[in-house]
Amino acid sequence: MWKALVMGSALVLSTISSTVCADPVDNLVEKAVRNNGLAKNSQQKIDKLSDATQQLFSSYQLESKRIEDLNIYNLQLKQQIYDQNVKIIELSQSLEDISLIERQISPLLLRMIQSLEQFIDLDVPFLLEERHERIKFLRKAMERADVSSAEKFRQVLEAYNIENEYGTTIESYKGSVQLGDRSQEVDFLRVGRVALLFQTLDGKRQGSWNQKQQQWEELDDRYRRDIRLGLKMAQKQTAPNLIKIPVPTPAGVKK
Repeated sequence: MWKALVMGSALVLSTISSTVCADPVDNLVEKAVRNNGLAKNSQQKIDKLSDATQQLFSSYQLESKRIEDLNIYNLQLKQQIYDQNVKIIELSQSLEDISLIERQISPLLLRMIQSLEQFIDLDVPFLLEERHERIKFLRKAMERADVSSAEKFRQVLEAYNIENEYGTTIESYKGSVQLGDRSQEVDFLRVGRVALLFQTLDGKRQGSWNQKQQQWEELDDRYRRDIRLGLKMAQKQTAPNLIKIPVPTPAGVKK
């Protein structure tokens, strides 16, 4: 009986002991599981935070690069603006200089035109109508606002060049000469500015301009052939050749 009682007591104690021992283990396991869950949640939060941080850092780097590019662009833009301002100042100065030149060039051109007109009036009287028309054209051009100063200057220089070329060329043209009380149609022969001659269309009369006397003088028949040959040379109807024509003796030279 005592043995059975002892065994029963032992069984009861063993059961109680197992129950008592099982509770702490379960608690530890439960805590471990709970801690693992918390750790997992924490890790997930850390991962999310890390991703967000990485995204922010990437955005920061991108914005930093943009700011750097903008700074470089702004620096270049400032340099361009500075250069443009310098050019504007230079252009303004150039415009002032041009305005000054234009104010000075107009009187100069008018004086040049006047001098050219006076020269034509004192020169051998060939192509007078054409030459005076050129002077009128220049004067009208000077009055036009739509013609630039450069173009006006070019036209005046061109007129001077034309007058200059007259001294080195021969030319023939038709016109009329007052012979006595009659006006006759003639062929004129200009030999530079050295001689201005004429011959009637029938070839019977010829003459030359006397610059000193400011009048026409008839020539005898010995010049008829040479003047006719000179007219053909001027008209390019024959090859250049030597001709004998009367040439005025310069003042101060003995004949």
